[in-house]
Amino acid sequence: MQNPPSPVLLSASVMAHPRRVDAASRVLDSLDVLDARMALDPRPDGPPSSLRASQVAFSHATDADSTHHLVLQDDVRVSFDFAASVRRAVERHPEAAISFFVEWGSRTAYLARWAVITGSGIVPVVNPYMPTLALVLPRATAIDMARFMDTAPGRSDDRVALRFLRERDVPTLAAVPNLVEHEELPSLKGNDDHGIRRSVCFAPEGARFDGPDLPLPSLLPFLRWSTGESVVIDTGNDFPEAHRPTLRVLTEWGARPEELRRDCADHLGEDTGPLFELWLTAVALGAVQERHWPGTVGRLRTRLDEPLLQRALGTFAPGALRVLLDPDALSERSAELVPALLTAMEHGSGLAASGPSRRGGSMAPPALGNIGYGDERTLLPPSCRDHP
Repeated sequence: MQNPPSPVLLSASVMAHPRRVDAASRVLDSLDVLDARMALDPRPDGPPSSLRASQVAFSHATDADSTHHLVLQDDVRVSFDFAASVRRAVERHPEAAISFFVEWGSRTAYLARWAVITGSGIVPVVNPYMPTLALVLPRATAIDMARFMDTAPGRSDDRVALRFLRERDVPTLAAVPNLVEHEELPSLKGNDDHGIRRSVCFAPEGARFDGPDLPLPSLLPFLRWSTGESVVIDTGNDFPEAHRPTLRVLTEWGARPEELRRDCADHLGEDTGPLFELWLTAVALGAVQERHWPGTVGRLRTRLDEPLLQRALGTFAPGALRVLLDPDALSERSAELVPALLTAMEHGSGLAASGPSRRGGSMAPPALGNIGYGDERTLLPPSCRDHP
């Protein structure tokens, strides 16, 4: 039996600098979207910017006979069955802005890994920008965003896009697994010092996105890729002053710093520096995961032959530490790093299961009982709790 035709009619544009027309043509040829167009930077000799070409690309929606407009950058590689996979995601959230790429060290990447672990297909975007390597919008929203970009200050389309979408209350989502991989071409807006930026979990075979949406936990452990500092973010009160060092939070949850250092040295060979911060992040991820999805941490070792899970866990270390340690070397060490980081996550899940929660039901020590949807503000210093 054939599937019914999709109600989603796609139009598409590939934004590019004139120096990268060949790369953009390759992307266009791979899309399988009728009448897809190239959008060239109208001022290629101007200051480095992704905003100018992005504005042109979204303005193409004005002339399109479509329900949704898709914009891609010229340095991506798309999955098999790409257009059909995009349509499936859009059918689930026709009013949303949906990105098909999540950078492997970003905040949203941590949600994406949880999505793979739990079988979810869509996660909220929690970056301070909207991923724009492959972004689809309802056609009217795309037209409106092009107008907004035409006069917006700045040079980065991803930050301008997020500002526009938030001002208009458009849901900002990312599809998991990702349908595009980032190719390593020289950055046109000066981001080469950001290190290698790959997908958290690229699915070259395409995806169905038939799992549930991932709810946003109120706490998000995160390793800042630019500094190597591990912090715990209150997602409902997210500003830098409220980010708490992960070691301090884990200590409040019942972990012993000397044991954390000893275990990290035993499994990763160091008890300080970037690898220790990675270990702390994995412990905290295991604790939060066990609180929200009980039993999922303990089953991970039996699932390591699943390709998507292998990819998602394999990008954790190189994505988080890519500017501090050699990401290729970290990827090559994946066979030993992934089991070691699973050990750290299992340690964290033990913190979540070692005592009764204040809420009753699932087991957690008193401090960890605060890991729920909306009541982690007790973990913030008093001066931060009422910050707007």
